Amino acid sequence: MSAQPVWYGLPAWPLAMLGIPLYIYLPAYYHEMGVGLAAIGIVLLVARMSDVITDPLLGWLRDHLSPNGHYFMIGVGWALLLVGLGFLLLPAEPTAIGLFVWSLVVYLAWTLIMIPYQALSAEVTEDLHHKTSFTSTREAFAILGVVTVLSLPVLINASPTSRLLFEVLYPLVAVALTLFLALMLWRLERPVVVSLPQPSVQPSFMSKLMYVWGDPASRRLLPAYFFNSLANALPATLFILFVQGYLDLEPQTGLLLLAFFIAGVLGLPVWVWLAKRIGKYQAWQASIVLACLSFVWVFTLEPGQFVAFLIISFVSGLSLGADVALPSSIQADVAQNLSKQQGPMSGVLFGIWGMLTKLALALAVGVSLPLIDWAGWNQQTPESMTMMLWLYAGVPIAIKLMVLAYLFGTRRPALAKS
Repeated sequence: MSAQPVWYGLPAWPLAMLGIPLYIYLPAYYHEMGVGLAAIGIVLLVARMSDVITDPLLGWLRDHLSPNGHYFMIGVGWALLLVGLGFLLLPAEPTAIGLFVWSLVVYLAWTLIMIPYQALSAEVTEDLHHKTSFTSTREAFAILGVVTVLSLPVLINASPTSRLLFEVLYPLVAVALTLFLALMLWRLERPVVVSLPQPSVQPSFMSKLMYVWGDPASRRLLPAYFFNSLANALPATLFILFVQGYLDLEPQTGLLLLAFFIAGVLGLPVWVWLAKRIGKYQAWQASIVLACLSFVWVFTLEPGQFVAFLIISFVSGLSLGADVALPSSIQADVAQNLSKQQGPMSGVLFGIWGMLTKLALALAVGVSLPLIDWAGWNQQTPESMTMMLWLYAGVPIAIKLMVLAYLFGTRRPALAKS
């Protein structure tokens, strides 16, 4: 068995170690240091909205660079990320302005790394199922990174929102990311040479966006991916507050998150197997159904019901592997297909992909935190508890059902069956 998917997937481990801290811990971390919830929500919304511009543009730039240029982008992103993370995670004086500025730097750095990194999955092989092995290996390492960061508070006996956690996390990520990126750049074989059309005039940025929207496979995938990401982003944003404030289970926070992501690791091979048998879209739709059926039981929970929520977390976590691996694999198929028709398109496509991911996260934090703050979360009013329940579970389930209806109502592109 080739080791190439492993070399490709390794950097996802330290990169994923930042996901939970940046998108789940960070709002509560800054709130505990004195910054208001509404201010945090608005600041992070505006900062993340910057990716609406930078992600597609950097994707377009990536398509005009050589393979060495792709690696140069990753190197610049690596350097910026290490600088920005230091100031964001370990601020000398926590303020909303500091949170805004260093969030912008970190998001830009993340984009510089992730667009060329994810686009590689569309170019290292032309075989559709082999691409799934690359994306699923990457996402398996990503889930392992999440499990690693969730284990840290237990190992160092620290709260998930304490400064001690970030003092350990920052050097760990810095060293691991440096090592694994170096290994990937050294060991990963160059992308396969694909015979691409060479237009006499290079398409503009807007022309490439029109190509993407004009492609039926993209038009089916991208809206479904965005709304499904939004459905996932709401409970991710509110998880800490829900567990600690609604369920009163603060000591069990780490264990509940571990159950969710361990289930994701266990479920991933099953979804990959199922995708080969019935198709990637069909397996993804099955995972959405499972997520809805398991998450609806959140409405039955009362404070202190640890075992019940542990079961919900584990069962809903089983769908995680499909949510992260299958849409990304379909996107790699779409990128390869469009590149054969229009010239290099992987960068723009994964730039749009990153933009949609971050826009979903931006809307989740920018809408949910001000709403529960307005409803009286700090005073634990009944209205804020009701608001929390619906934003955490009700709205995500409704959005996922909408995604299912959309996918069933659109024509299945031939390449997604493979």
